[in-house]
Amino acid sequence: MSVLIDFLLAILTIYLAIQCLVAPRLTQTVFMFFAFGLALALAWVRLGAVDVAITEAAVASGFLGVLFLDALRDFSFSASSKQVNSESDHQGLSRKNKISRLGSGVALVLGLGLFLLIAVEAVWKVPEGGGLTAAAEALLPQSGVEHPVTAVLLNFRAYDTWLELGVILLGLLAIYAVGGIKRYPKQNEAGEDPLLRQVMLFFTPVLFLFGAFLLYFGKSGPGGAFQAGVLWGAIGILLHLGGKLVFSVIPRSLGQLLLTIGLGFFLSLGFLLLARGAAFFEYPPAYAGVLILIIETLAAISIATTLTAMFANLNQENKEETNESKPTN
Repeated sequence: MSVLIDFLLAILTIYLAIQCLVAPRLTQTVFMFFAFGLALALAWVRLGAVDVAITEAAVASGFLGVLFLDALRDFSFSASSKQVNSESDHQGLSRKNKISRLGSGVALVLGLGLFLLIAVEAVWKVPEGGGLTAAAEALLPQSGVEHPVTAVLLNFRAYDTWLELGVILLGLLAIYAVGGIKRYPKQNEAGEDPLLRQVMLFFTPVLFLFGAFLLYFGKSGPGGAFQAGVLWGAIGILLHLGGKLVFSVIPRSLGQLLLTIGLGFFLSLGFLLLARGAAFFEYPPAYAGVLILIIETLAAISIATTLTAMFANLNQENKEETNESKPTN
């Protein structure tokens, strides 16, 4: 029964990924992306990596979904302003739909066949000891944490986590490069909404406390910097939607520090350990737990600030474009 569930989940995941690429309408693409993120989260749960599953659901289906929906609203508005109703266009769309469905079917068959071949090869090559699971569990006492996933991400394979922080920051820099760094007004009319104000008052402390719990609990169970960072980033986005623009309150230098402190401390610690004769990111066993907690806390702060800045910058840019398109008397 377990093999059948995994087989059906694999088929569903591949199918949704293909549909994200070949869907004829933007609306379908966005909602297929939602479903694809949730399917991936279920797949990670089936693999036992609950930490990755939480991050996948929060970032892919949560944060990115909000950005896509916001962008979809602008695309829908621009599309509705262009009235194209010719019969030839409808025939062209119908032909494109047939081609996309045929391509989707072929890609699904090829992708499924390739996936099955890779899965069979991976199962065939798994050693009797269970692969790297036994090795990770054997080294847990030296890692400074009690959860094997956290030990791998923050100790055994810290390079990967450091690069992931860099990728998130590069994403924000790409947004700045395309649209520029926006200056935010001191007040926003959205802050006058009484319902949104009540939502902010209730959810802000809840999200903060739950994020802090996931951050601390990550050393012994599912959780960690990325999960906490997404929840704290949701606080910044919620405040922004409520008219409390975070980046209009804090100094610009402080905002830059918060954006880079996670990546910077991670890298500085690696060079410090290297100067002391250890390998890069090789923590002393006696201080590994404390160092990992500090790294995760600073990383969560940087992730939260980066996600908030991404949403705030894109949202502000959309507002400026909307105001420019309005007719002036």
